[in-house]
Amino acid sequence: MFDARNTPVSCSQRPALDLYEKALVQYQSYIGDPVATIEEALRHAPDFILGHLFRATLLVTLTEQRFVPQARASVDSAEGLLSNANPRERGLFAAGLSLVEGDWDAACAAFDSVLVDYPRDAFAIQSAHLMDFYRGDSANLRNRITRVLPHWNPSVPGYSYILGMHAFGLEECNQYPQAEEAGRRALALQPKDGWAIHAVTHVMEMQGRIDEGIEWLESRTPDWAPDNSFAFHNWWHLGLFYFDRQQYANVLSLYDTHVHATPPDFALQLLDATSLLWRLYLEGADFGERAEVAANNWAARLDSERGFYAFNDMHAMMAFVLAGRESEADRLVTDLEWTAQRGSGTNVVMTREVGLPVCLAIRAFGRGLYSETIRLIERVRDTAHRFGGSHAQRDVLTLTLIEAAIRNGQSNLAQHYIAERTVLRPSGNLGRRLLNRAGVS
Repeated sequence: MFDARNTPVSCSQRPALDLYEKALVQYQSYIGDPVATIEEALRHAPDFILGHLFRATLLVTLTEQRFVPQARASVDSAEGLLSNANPRERGLFAAGLSLVEGDWDAACAAFDSVLVDYPRDAFAIQSAHLMDFYRGDSANLRNRITRVLPHWNPSVPGYSYILGMHAFGLEECNQYPQAEEAGRRALALQPKDGWAIHAVTHVMEMQGRIDEGIEWLESRTPDWAPDNSFAFHNWWHLGLFYFDRQQYANVLSLYDTHVHATPPDFALQLLDATSLLWRLYLEGADFGERAEVAANNWAARLDSERGFYAFNDMHAMMAFVLAGRESEADRLVTDLEWTAQRGSGTNVVMTREVGLPVCLAIRAFGRGLYSETIRLIERVRDTAHRFGGSHAQRDVLTLTLIEAAIRNGQSNLAQHYIAERTVLRPSGNLGRRLLNRAGVS
């Protein structure tokens, strides 16, 4: 049989394949529960190998170690079905196996091998794109989509989502006009594509189009917000725009109603909440007891998430510093040192090269050791993409570096890094505020 994009599937049960298509759209759109849908498909067809691999991969893309045992169980189920798998599914199995073993680089290489022969494999494209993001591989965020794009057109189901991913990859490679054009084309086909809205939002953030960004997100809220599991991140972006305008009451309102209405279950949402609080902390804004709640959430994850993803660890350290939780901060550093020396998988390199020095820098900042903060962040700032996230997310490192320089009386150093912001974002208020605080009128 073949899926809706004429990609071969070794499944003889039409109800299972129909449910797979439903789950795939949920995966691409962030609307609905793709895990529940694919599990329903597997009840129809327990021998549906693609269904097992879909479930395993999606669980790993949540970037939390607690989901890995479930993902591994699905990979094990798929392994028992390999004798009847087609070449595409065997390639996807190699990717899934690498994911549960923590080798995200090998997984992305395996996905790409599948795409050589099956460039319309929307599941492989979506999964590799997310893993490129988590690995900070901006080149492949763009190029992996570019390699398959000639095989797609508006008549192929899901084309809009491919364009949305292409838009984000272009933005992360600083191709802002092309990114915005691709994102708007995607939205002309599917207005509710939260990822494409997110890609255009990133363009506006990076170009300092603050008021336009606020209008963009607020005017399209009915498209990207309702019933969308990715909405928290677009709310976070709206918070960044308000932050630039010093509208802290609006930032905290978004935090309380959308970003952190209740303690998030998923780390992806918790890190956005923590990141907003850290930015407010750098500005000296009052955020009440919110950091204590976030720190409790991160502390509860220390045992289960040890050594899994350094980008999450950075945000955990922020929360511990904000809440004055020295014991948890010390424990996290110990865990990071252990990972850097004895861990395995892609995260070892992430931790050794970026995660550990960044967490030490954040802890040093909280202790008022600004020279140490500067030394540690300058060491990794230009290579920090190696532990994932976007330019907008990693901007918090530069903001911390600038604030450390200001507090340490190093005005010239602060101005050196503020220049990037004022040149690229000439209409942004934050750059001007930082220059004023650095003593430049």
